[in-house]
Amino acid sequence: MDKTFSTLEQRSNSSFGYWNRAVADTYFDMHLSYQNSEHFNGVLEAWDLSVVQLSCMTSDGAIYKRVQKDCSTNERQVLVTLPVQSEIEFSQLGRTTRCDPGQFLLELSEEPFVFGHSRHNEMWVLKIPVSSLRARIGEPKRFCARSYDAQEGVGGLLGDYFRLTMRHREMAYDANVRALMGAHFVDLLALSLQGHPDALQSSQSAVRDAHLARIEEYVRKNLCDPDLAPDSIAQACGISLRYLHLLFKDAEASVCQWIREKRLQSAYEMLQKAAPQTSIAQIAYAVGFSDHAQFSNAFRKKFGQAPSELRAPKMARGAGRVPVAGIEIASGAISRTHH
Repeated sequence: MDKTFSTLEQRSNSSFGYWNRAVADTYFDMHLSYQNSEHFNGVLEAWDLSVVQLSCMTSDGAIYKRVQKDCSTNERQVLVTLPVQSEIEFSQLGRTTRCDPGQFLLELSEEPFVFGHSRHNEMWVLKIPVSSLRARIGEPKRFCARSYDAQEGVGGLLGDYFRLTMRHREMAYDANVRALMGAHFVDLLALSLQGHPDALQSSQSAVRDAHLARIEEYVRKNLCDPDLAPDSIAQACGISLRYLHLLFKDAEASVCQWIREKRLQSAYEMLQKAAPQTSIAQIAYAVGFSDHAQFSNAFRKKFGQAPSELRAPKMARGAGRVPVAGIEIASGAISRTHH
């Protein structure tokens, strides 16, 4: 494990402050109140899986509150929480839901929320950058504060993968295996959300979300096309170009900017998993960049390092890598290799 926090090693009167710091260090700043104001026990373990962080929180009852002044949009994160022992209550974006063992829910870091459980509980939590999830399902806000099934269908596969990974958490896997495990988590989460009836619900319009879901699917399947553009997307999705731009009016980026973000995020994840013999140029072409220099410049601007710098530690480790057959977007949507 990469981090371990335990109140068992703390004096009783210092366990509350210690747990506050442990939660902030693992997730982000929150205000906590406790079911028992005199005594609290908790253990928090966390593992780095490259793009995502997996953690196991076992503790007495508590309420976790994220207030507006602590919220930031600079590093947007999503927490995916799966309770194991007892139910949790969660409120965000004007919605309140109860999540029982066998279910999971999503929490946004940049919006205030209240999260709590009154009884002793064990919870498994994924911390995922919004950019990684948005590349597959679009804006995740529409999926937050809802309970999803972790026992049947693709959600059941996600729940099973949680359990499988927890059984292997003491194994000293190298960075390549961890990156692959993290990508599997994101893929299974995205697939389970896409197949859920709530996928087409939002606070705005089911029709609008239906169009966005169709646009997202088309772009994922055609991300390797360097000529992918608003006009071809609109035509393929049966809407006007004007309406396409209107759909993105309230988004954080224009259509073209959104496509570029998806290309760069997919490239980042592919660099984490690709076999050593796969060149950076191949990865750039696989996500639709026809100019290697342009790709490298855009990648450095977004991630603060060149593709070769991200690749360097992996190349230096030599053998023992997890091979990736061909060049694939992590979601499996694109499987063509460009030469």
